[in-house]
Amino acid sequence: MSKAPTGRSPKGTACINCRQRKIRCDGKRPVCGLCSTTLPSACRYSDGSASIDQLLQEEIAILETRLQQLESPSDPSRTLALRAASSSSSVHRPLSISLNMRQALLRSFLPYSFEFGFFLEYSRFSSSLSSSSSQEKPFPSILSACQLIGAYLSPVNELSALQSAFLSQALYDTSSGLSRNPAHLARSILHCVQAEILLAQYFFINGRTLEGKYRVSNAVSMVLGGGFHKIRSVDPYAFQGRAGTQSIPPPIGPEEEGERVNALWQVLILNACWTAAEGSPSNIAYEVPESRIDTPWPLDSGSYSQSSFPENIRSSRTIQNFLTNYPDNGKSLLAVHAKAAILFERASLLQHQYRPNMNLAEATRFQQTFNNLDKAINNIATILPSLTDHNLPRNTIRRLLIVHTLCRVASILLHGIFEQQDPASQAQVIIAADSVVMLLRSVNLNDFPFIDPIMGHLWMNTINVYIKEIKIHIATGMPRRLSLKDMMDSVEFIVATMQIFAQKSSFIETQLKLARQSMVNISRQ
Repeated sequence: MSKAPTGRSPKGTACINCRQRKIRCDGKRPVCGLCSTTLPSACRYSDGSASIDQLLQEEIAILETRLQQLESPSDPSRTLALRAASSSSSVHRPLSISLNMRQALLRSFLPYSFEFGFFLEYSRFSSSLSSSSSQEKPFPSILSACQLIGAYLSPVNELSALQSAFLSQALYDTSSGLSRNPAHLARSILHCVQAEILLAQYFFINGRTLEGKYRVSNAVSMVLGGGFHKIRSVDPYAFQGRAGTQSIPPPIGPEEEGERVNALWQVLILNACWTAAEGSPSNIAYEVPESRIDTPWPLDSGSYSQSSFPENIRSSRTIQNFLTNYPDNGKSLLAVHAKAAILFERASLLQHQYRPNMNLAEATRFQQTFNNLDKAINNIATILPSLTDHNLPRNTIRRLLIVHTLCRVASILLHGIFEQQDPASQAQVIIAADSVVMLLRSVNLNDFPFIDPIMGHLWMNTINVYIKEIKIHIATGMPRRLSLKDMMDSVEFIVATMQIFAQKSSFIETQLKLARQSMVNISRQ
């Protein structure tokens, strides 16, 4: 006996648009009934035998159509089609993507996640991606942010071209990402902080520093508001919570505690680097008791399940102790990265605080701070692994290059204060600049699909050292510590390096233009 027609296509023959939106499709070709009345151009069929790549290409075409609509709302035909295709009247329409596309984006992102400031426990996060449990499933804020970075890193041009759509979704999800359910609050905060970090990095990469700094300030507010800076504090009453905020329950196990610790330090790294680069006040006052960091130095992600903090360990004044060269156990890659960022920030701040007419008491305090910073920079630089160590994984080398460079540029800023009157400081500035160039020469830049945008600022600081020396040599004819040829070679090498990464970073491209202009100005002298 034949079955009565139901108006629904046999399983597996629905068009991609209807399948994606989880609505009934009659399977008519070339355009199904529903798509013909809403958005005919979005109707695509996979014919059952299509490869994953083909499905992705078809889905990309659909998303490109939607992106065009979002970017050109004044076009009446597009606006009408978009409204007709929507099943609700809400202002925001979620960007729905298939499992295949999500997996493709995450495959692009996850191998480089730690270089973007990813602090969530990797294996737990990877497992949660396929979980159906609301207790484990990632919040939309972190998923959409990961997809955005995946699109940025994707070698598929069509996916990369959809970054605007993914950015809009990530911004929406992050703005509404905190859970009102007390049982989910702690996890939603962690995921929102992670999303803010990824968004900040994305904005910095693209030269949108004001938006990046806004994202960093959001992340700072969340980690301080959540008391992540007082984890394991010696003061049992160090954090009482802020008025009008829900208290966060204690972490469940060492891995969750580790995520909170690492969240704090990743946020601090971004804050220290970019407030120093922009010359703006820090979002974290290390000396104020309420915002003072008591949390121990972090372990690397994945380490907390094997070697978490001892149960009885308590900590206090973590950063102040470091800046006065008090011995500590902060030896992980994340810990030395945070230390290097703090030294860069403090050296920049001290440079701005210097005045030649300080009284004796001020000058004594200033010199003491200078000496402590100088010693701390040298201590870190001596314990960092060499970039030529062939036993190190490539992702570790990529991260170490940033840490090494932060230390050298911190030394440039610090000794730049006295380079005009102190030959020893002048020599140290040149040595630090040469070290930055040697670091670059020691790595294979083909192993870097992208680089932290703060490197553009650090390289420009290094170039300025050589430019200043070249100008003095040209103006006075006096011999310098380096030959004119050696200095020009160093500048040209850094510029060539910046040119590689400028293709993927508007911020580095801007720094590259400044460097080239400096070279043009020299040639005119």
